[in-house]
Amino acid sequence: MTLAYSLLLTVAAAAVFTQPAWAQDASTGPSTELRTGSGQAFPARPIRMLVAFAPGGNTDILARAVGTRMTESWGKPVVVDNRPGGSGIMAAEIVAKAAPDGHTVFVASTGELSINPSLFTRLPYDVQRDYAPVTLGTVSPLLVIVHASFPARTLKELLDAARAKPGALSYASVGVGTPQHLSGELFKMATRTQIVHIPYKGGAPATTALLGGVEVQFGFVGMGPIIPHVKSGRVRALAISTAKRSAAVPEVPTLQEEGVKGFDTSIWFAFLVPAQTPKGVVDKLNAEIGRILRRADTREYLIGTGVEVTPGSPEELARFMKSEADKYRKIIQASGARLD
Repeated sequence: MTLAYSLLLTVAAAAVFTQPAWAQDASTGPSTELRTGSGQAFPARPIRMLVAFAPGGNTDILARAVGTRMTESWGKPVVVDNRPGGSGIMAAEIVAKAAPDGHTVFVASTGELSINPSLFTRLPYDVQRDYAPVTLGTVSPLLVIVHASFPARTLKELLDAARAKPGALSYASVGVGTPQHLSGELFKMATRTQIVHIPYKGGAPATTALLGGVEVQFGFVGMGPIIPHVKSGRVRALAISTAKRSAAVPEVPTLQEEGVKGFDTSIWFAFLVPAQTPKGVVDKLNAEIGRILRRADTREYLIGTGVEVTPGSPEELARFMKSEADKYRKIIQASGARLD
């Protein structure tokens, strides 16, 4: 996540709130009313969206894009509450302990939901126990980037260089236990190469190191902050981490196309609420967030930040989260990565 995204922010209205539990009716469209126990229509008060990162990153951008439009359609303020730090644990714990009434929404990412449970011995939240999935929001593929001065122009040439001098090449990530780091570890295992991980404290220093071309030779990088430098020629994109190519850089082949079988990683962002939130409320949030994400203006705006827009059902998100957790657990166990 980098402050390079700050030019893309929209500003949502802000408020502070709490809300009691309710009973619901059966319909869940944007104009349908769910009633609280006191007879108030849901949402009865402002909605708070918890984000585990500082303003400017993909999670924050997604939350504000949805929150602004939800404020317009529901007539209740939506405030984005940024709680950065602790690998997302602080925000995750707040949501886990919030009232299950639909007025606290967690805009979470891969790390909090599918990596932390295997990266930390103890967590103050349990993904399966404490949250109800609402919808997947966006997915950001990672690019395999090399500096323009590096001789490799294809992934095969990068692998040839790595195998010619085991341990001589290093790759940048935005920190230990991040999708970028674990993608690098999976790459190392899948290609049977000896490459060195160099973790940086966030996206900005990692990108600076890649642009410098001295400290590291390549890296796994989120598309948003690096695409301008790919377009300018300062760095080259050799491959993309997801199973399908991206419309943002259609000329870049996937790692699978380049022979790294079964490789499919990304940074993804999803909406959840506290467990025990009534199904009718979950469904109404799912319908409204999905409607917003499918709007042409929302899609165009978000795609411009380097992500793919991927709303779906709560059940689809639950299955996806489990699959991702299983994948990252195996990578973490094999690599020995830990943060406690």
